[in-house]
Amino acid sequence: MPRMKLASAIASVCLVACAVAQRPAAPASIRVPQILDRGHAYDITPYTDRPADLTLITKGEGARHGQIWLQNVGDGLLVVGEVDGERPDFPRHQNLILEKDHVEIWLADGKDPELPPIGWGNQFDQVTLPNGADSCSEWARKVDTPAAPTASTAEKRCRTWAETQVPYRTYFRRLFVRQWLVAPDVSFESFATPAYDQIATRFSRDRSGTSQPDGAEVPLPLSLEPKDLPQAWFGPGKDHSGYTFEILIPFRAFPPLSSTELRELRLMVDVFNPAPPGKKVGAFSTSSASRIYARPDTFNRLALDPPRQFHLTPCDLPLAGDDKYKEAHPAWFIPQTTPDSEYESDAFIIVNDGAGYQYEPEVLSPVARRIQYFWQGIGGGEYICGPDLSYRRGETKLNLNVNVDEDGFDARRLPGGDLLIKVGPRVYGSEFGSGQCGACPRTDLRIFRLGADRQLQPMLQLGDIVDNGSGASQDFSLSRDWSKVVEYDQAVMDGQGKSGAWSATTWCRGEVAYHQCDHQDSAEPPDPPVLKELRNAD
Repeated sequence: MPRMKLASAIASVCLVACAVAQRPAAPASIRVPQILDRGHAYDITPYTDRPADLTLITKGEGARHGQIWLQNVGDGLLVVGEVDGERPDFPRHQNLILEKDHVEIWLADGKDPELPPIGWGNQFDQVTLPNGADSCSEWARKVDTPAAPTASTAEKRCRTWAETQVPYRTYFRRLFVRQWLVAPDVSFESFATPAYDQIATRFSRDRSGTSQPDGAEVPLPLSLEPKDLPQAWFGPGKDHSGYTFEILIPFRAFPPLSSTELRELRLMVDVFNPAPPGKKVGAFSTSSASRIYARPDTFNRLALDPPRQFHLTPCDLPLAGDDKYKEAHPAWFIPQTTPDSEYESDAFIIVNDGAGYQYEPEVLSPVARRIQYFWQGIGGGEYICGPDLSYRRGETKLNLNVNVDEDGFDARRLPGGDLLIKVGPRVYGSEFGSGQCGACPRTDLRIFRLGADRQLQPMLQLGDIVDNGSGASQDFSLSRDWSKVVEYDQAVMDGQGKSGAWSATTWCRGEVAYHQCDHQDSAEPPDPPVLKELRNAD
């Protein structure tokens, strides 16, 4: 059965097995201890030396009774279960799972994502529709757009777009929840994965690049596509009655988390019997007394004790990021730490996207804007980190209040002990692509000095907007110790289309800043070029 059809079948089954309460209760959190180095096997006794954390509640005749133990095992959440009843009839493959014995595990962060009001932005302003499509009439009376010359046309286009955001947002919210269906040799995610696929095919360009009816690029970082899966071990129950299971959910398979201190989660465990003839689903047992299908507020609340600490770069940067308007937002992340790296580097914020000249809405609302964190080791437990420039040495941590880029990010110790921090040389573009020469590339080379007083001193800032359509170009070179920086500039083409000449300006490092120490009207640029993106072919 194709994944989308199976997901649809699972959703329809919920009508039979979902609702057991109209209003979710607010149960106390369940303490989840950290238990390390006990291994995984068919024998669950190493994990059952304490009272169970959850008792399964039966729903339907013949549903299995059982108990659940939970623990943080260092690299993930381990769910251990023991259920009674007849010998299980497990599925041979994924397509049979709804008809057979299986376990379903739901997992979500301790809080729900907050989505901004439906809206969009341009280089001048951000527009929100607090009442969705019903706000379009008021917006249309105030706007004048080239694509919609009249208010009625603008309102119609706005309503069509706003109504599209409603189903899109439903799928977007599903990306913050995971539902795994598990049996021996079978494990797959059936809630967020189909939602990601729907966004990719119905609301954006698909993975082959074919334009879909609603047209925009996929507004999601790849990290939001569920990939890692739980591992499972099943064994016989006591006296050959029922069965036991250990299901390890690695942190890399978790849904997005709202804090690098993982303390609160919401989890629900369902144990399903085979479906009787003529039925889509069998009797089941659940860990939640207020269970409602796909409603995290009805799941069991967990409290990891101690909390699991993740580290966003060695500088322990806060989980936050800026949008295109340089406004800060709380961020989310999916753990990616491995034995090769103990630091997280990838996160995203939930925002309405802005684009140059987007006076009418053209993108989806909201999008997940990726925030990439990075760092550079200096040695001896000393680091610099970005994009919010930070410094760490041992227990000393400094936020230096400068935004930096990873391209050309480096540091060098001066003989006296001060630290030089470099950004670039690099080429980048305007995020809005608007204004004078809005599509033109920009260059950036900055050098800072961090002294013993822990104050950051700007020493050199070079860069320009390069109209390379006219033949202009730029490049840089640095001496090995960064004591000299040469800026190369190519003039625009002449009237006959001949490439302009290159000049060179040299900057020498002083005590408090770099100063111009040489200039040549005729020079040869670096070969090979440093800024390859700007070098025009003769």
